[in-house]
Amino acid sequence: MSRSSSVRLALPRRQVCIHGHFYQPPRENPWTGLIERQESAGNFHDWNERIAAECYVPNTEARVVGPDEEVLKRVNNYSWISFNFGPTLMMWLEKSNPKAYEKIIAADQESFLRLNGHGNAIAQAFVHLILPLADPRDQKTVIHWGISDFKRRFGRAPEALWLPETACDDQVLKLLIDFKMKYAILAPSQAERVRLLAPAGPWKDVSEGSIDPKRPYRWFDPSSERRRFIDLFFYDGPISAAVSFEKLMSDSKVCADRIIQAFGDLKKDGLVSIATDGELYGHHHKFAEMGLAYLVDKELPSRKIEVVNYGYFLSRRQTEWEVEIKAGPQGLGTSWSCSHGVGRWFLDCGCGSEGKSQKWRTPLRQALNVLKSRLDGLTDKAGEGLFKDVWAAREDYGEIIGEDVPQLPASFTRRHLLKNSPSELEKARQLMEIQKFALYMFTSCGWFFSDIAGLEATQNLKYARRAMEIAREISGEDFELEFLEILAQALGNDLKFPDGKTVYQNLVRQSV
Repeated sequence: MSRSSSVRLALPRRQVCIHGHFYQPPRENPWTGLIERQESAGNFHDWNERIAAECYVPNTEARVVGPDEEVLKRVNNYSWISFNFGPTLMMWLEKSNPKAYEKIIAADQESFLRLNGHGNAIAQAFVHLILPLADPRDQKTVIHWGISDFKRRFGRAPEALWLPETACDDQVLKLLIDFKMKYAILAPSQAERVRLLAPAGPWKDVSEGSIDPKRPYRWFDPSSERRRFIDLFFYDGPISAAVSFEKLMSDSKVCADRIIQAFGDLKKDGLVSIATDGELYGHHHKFAEMGLAYLVDKELPSRKIEVVNYGYFLSRRQTEWEVEIKAGPQGLGTSWSCSHGVGRWFLDCGCGSEGKSQKWRTPLRQALNVLKSRLDGLTDKAGEGLFKDVWAAREDYGEIIGEDVPQLPASFTRRHLLKNSPSELEKARQLMEIQKFALYMFTSCGWFFSDIAGLEATQNLKYARRAMEIAREISGEDFELEFLEILAQALGNDLKFPDGKTVYQNLVRQSV
């Protein structure tokens, strides 16, 4: 027998990564730090509480049931899926449901050990703002805050950072490289063209969403002579959409069959990548957490499909393809939830309209942009002679947010302050709070839905008011009149609250 005929060729490995993006906007009243009763949450006090009961908690102990509906075991789904939690949501969970919080942390530790030092958790930009629409300094801050928060909670550095709404452009990817992120997750519609790396092949147009999602792609910083890069994973669009909108996870067997179909005629190791909002597992789709548990515990192992995360997959194979991403309309970037690039967060683009006008979106962003400029100018002026570098101090302030400290810690003041009398310490704290609320007011949910009178847009306006209030206390400057003049142009759909100014006067001022 010849040597070649006696050698058994190894079959390509089939692997699956399921990513859950778990997030809620910050809901706390900026004056009290408490979440107020939200009638739309039904029998629950608020939406955080409701979604925790329907999703976050059940996924820590999802039931795997047998043919007779007997519970065979309970699975911590976070141990098996790639996931990110919004930092502000984790702040709430840590206080409101410490048992679930600890199980989420433990799940990352378990996966870290199982997958050779590649934990399932990845970081998220701290404030869920649309990064391409923010200025570079704010982009850097919210990424830095997100990574700092992740390190504090999970006890390790993240390999990747979830981009809110997967919104990105070249500038955002450059920042991820600066922060030493190894990879990012994008939608297939965000890729422009691809080619083989070595030897360099011809470019192939994939702008219609035809990119092969079974492999990673390398994105090179075009402004760098050192060929700096980050690897990108593009999730499988049809399967992810079926999980999100067609309740595919309600039948684990059917879901597993779809995954097998996605591998096709696999010649090399391949990955089926599924990325969705995490809340669909139990909140949007009842019992989907059970379908997920049965999928990862029974259906996929029985088909010899490994459940991995992106970091582990990347460590086991060489990236062989290069990608360029779309610039998006007006060069403002692209996202996974707006077919108009990032128009959903500043234009009347039609996404999320529910048949209503979204003309309010542009004036709302204009009002907040103008206010942000005023607040930044005040921070520069008031911080001079008080901080060594007020913006470097803001970077480090992310380590303090959420710790319920009545004053700035000594370690912070030693690093950043030039003066430390009681009044100066309080002024420094107030400036940092202004900047916190000035970033919170750009939370993406404020533009995501159909009307400016909704919970999310109103919450953003509360953060704006709190920032203006503190600014008035320490400087005497009042930015509210200018702010309201622009808000009056934000025409809404509710007859009771026809514009942003009315929303502010009736729903924001009364919340104090």
